[in-house]
Amino acid sequence: MMTMPANAASNAANATRTLRRTPECAAARCALRLRTSPITLLIVQSLTCAHPIISGMKIAVLSDIHGVLPALQAVLADVDAWQPDAVVVNGDIVNRGPSPLACWQLLAERQRISGWHLLRGNHEDFVVNMTLPDAPQAGPQLELQLSARWTSERLKGQIAALQALPAVVHLQDAQGGALRFVHASMAGNRDGLHRSASNSKIRKQIEPLPGVFCTAHTHWAWTRTLDATLIVNSGSVGTPFDGDERAAYAQLTWRQPFAGGGSWRAQIVRVPYDRAQTQKDFETSGYLHESGALTAVLHTEWRLARSLWPAWLARYEADVLAGKISAAQAAAHFLDSVAE
Repeated sequence: MMTMPANAASNAANATRTLRRTPECAAARCALRLRTSPITLLIVQSLTCAHPIISGMKIAVLSDIHGVLPALQAVLADVDAWQPDAVVVNGDIVNRGPSPLACWQLLAERQRISGWHLLRGNHEDFVVNMTLPDAPQAGPQLELQLSARWTSERLKGQIAALQALPAVVHLQDAQGGALRFVHASMAGNRDGLHRSASNSKIRKQIEPLPGVFCTAHTHWAWTRTLDATLIVNSGSVGTPFDGDERAAYAQLTWRQPFAGGGSWRAQIVRVPYDRAQTQKDFETSGYLHESGALTAVLHTEWRLARSLWPAWLARYEADVLAGKISAAQAAAHFLDSVAE
C-alpha cells in the first residue's frame, strides 16, 4: 500500500477541514489515495465519497449544455481523446434545448463511472422550481417559464438528483493553490462574470481570490488574469453567444518548467457538431411546439449563436406580466426586429 507523504497528508487534511466548514461540501468527504506526481488534485464533492484523490495535470471544464445532445456528444469525444485527469461540468446541463434527459443521463453516467464533477446552474434551479407547490400553473408567469416546465416533465425521477448538485467544487494543487468552480459567481448562479467588467467588479464577484476561478453562465468563452488569479469562462457547449456556432469548452493544463515551480494554463477549445441533427431534435422532440411562444426566441439564440433573451426581457417582460401584450405577440414583434 502506498504511503502518503507527510506534507501531502497535511495538505489533504487542511483542504478537507476547510471544505468541511462550507455548506456545499458538508455531506461527504473522502481521501482514498494519493499518488506522487508533479501535481495532485485534492477533489472533494458533496454528493458522494466515491471519488479517490486524483493525481494529474489536465482538467476539462464544460458547461451550459442546455439539452443540446449532438453538441455534448461531440465535446465528449474531444474530451475523451484529450484524456484529462479530471472533468468538471459547471452547470446548466438542462433546459432551453430538446434533449434534457439524454444529456443528463449521459453526464450522470460519467459521474458514476468516471468520477466527473457536476455542478448546479441556474437552469437546474429553474427546472426544480417548476416542481414545487408554488410553481405557476397558468397566466403570464407560466408563459415565461414554459421551457422549464417542459424540461421538468421530461426529467421526472431526476429532480432530486438535480437539486442535490453542489453549487461549488473546490480543488487544490500540490503547491497549495486553490481551484474553484462556480456556475456564475460567489454571489449566485445568475451573477455572471463579463470579460469587459472592471477588475474591481470581478474581484468582488469571486472573492476570496483562488489560484484559478472557473465560471460559465454568460455563454462567452474567455480567459483573463486578475492579480495572481487565472479566470476561465468555459463558454457554452450547446448555445454559444459569441457568434461562433461551434461548441466550446476549456482545457486546464499544469505547466512546470522547473522543479518546485509551475502554474495553470487555460485553452478554449471549439468543436464542430451536427447542427442539422440538432434542428431535427428541436422539431421532433416537441420542444418548439409544446414549450410556448417564447421558445422561438431561445431557438433563435441557438441558430444565430447570439444572446437575445436579455433584450427581450428588457423590452417586453413587464408588459407581458401586466397583460398588456401576450407572450406570443411579444415574441413575434421582437423576432421581426432581429437581424439574421
